[in-house]
Amino acid sequence: MAGRKSTWFDWLNYVFMVLLCFTMVYPFLHTFSLSFSSPLEAGKGGFMFWPRGFQLDTYKGLFHDDVFWRSYLNIVIVTVVGTVGCLLLTAGAAYTLSLPHYPFRRFITMMIVFTMFFSGGIIPSYLLVKQLNLMDSWIPLWVPGLIAGFNIILLINFFRQIPAELREAAVIDGASDFAVFLRIVIPLSKPVLATVGLFLAVMFWNDWFSAYLYINDPNKYTLPLILRKYVANAEMDSLSGFIRSTNNRILPGQVKATVILVGVLPTLIIYPFIQKYFVKGVTLGSLKG
Repeated sequence: MAGRKSTWFDWLNYVFMVLLCFTMVYPFLHTFSLSFSSPLEAGKGGFMFWPRGFQLDTYKGLFHDDVFWRSYLNIVIVTVVGTVGCLLLTAGAAYTLSLPHYPFRRFITMMIVFTMFFSGGIIPSYLLVKQLNLMDSWIPLWVPGLIAGFNIILLINFFRQIPAELREAAVIDGASDFAVFLRIVIPLSKPVLATVGLFLAVMFWNDWFSAYLYINDPNKYTLPLILRKYVANAEMDSLSGFIRSTNNRILPGQVKATVILVGVLPTLIIYPFIQKYFVKGVTLGSLKG
């Protein structure tokens, strides 16, 4: 059977998708080119598709800046601890609520869904954190995101698709609920756990607003907060000694581009390794068992 010929509608779709991809890729390409371009060429402005007058002064200055490395270490700690803790609590809660014999599971699930649409608000959260003397600590950056309603619903739907016979056989052999969860459910849930883990890691990594509210100690600033302060204020001293270390040869816009690229680099590195789990996890978790 001969293949279907391409119609004008197909070509229109191709053009639209190419333009859509270009609008998504170009900002990153421009940022990349700006960070590697010479100050003279970068100062001319305009669209950039590749570096003009290649230089590494911005990266040399950034990698020698203590504020940057301290904030980078802080955001790594916040992201790793927050992702692991949230993943454990979310998976445990979702597995419990997926069990048919668990009492009040429907009511609790509805309460979790309720939090997806209505929250306590920023001011009450800030006052509560301040009253608990948790300001200038990373705890407020972790606790509000430890239980996410969307992720729990996603995991509940996935856990319900696991054959009940596997759990029943393990229980007959003397396994406890925790053993069933750890040795049977978790190994079978790698795709959806990788998906939820990626959601959580990106959420913690990009969260500058929580640090902006609760962190006043510069030594505990996270990378997104440092980036936000620099991009918003465009101050020459936003990164301690950064501009001065390059003898003022670089432009503030190049510093912004460099920090942005280095900030998103971990996500770009990690995503290809879990991409095979990502689509499968979202698809399976969205199906109702």
